[in-house]
Amino acid sequence: LACIHWFRPLQSFYENLHSFRLTSSSRQRGPNALVVPVHQVLCPCHLIPRVGRELEVRGEFYLNRYIDLELFERLSESERL
Repeated sequence: LACIHWFRPLQSFYENLHSFRLTSSSRQRGPNALVVPVHQVLCPCHLIPRVGRELEVRGEFYLNRYIDLELFERLSESERL
């Protein structure tokens, strides 16, 4: 089984980091998550937490698109549109 945490759609691209910023999705004021069988996972992704001055995680992340070639190519194409 895998625990999937949902995020809002890609909204903003940070040029200096060459990365998209993601924010956590919520459901009824709690985390929006789902447990599914591993064979239903289509594509894992690597998220880097955005931390504040006091090293607190705020529920915002950067998508590491360099970890997977297919993801990198898809996101690079979407930047050009």
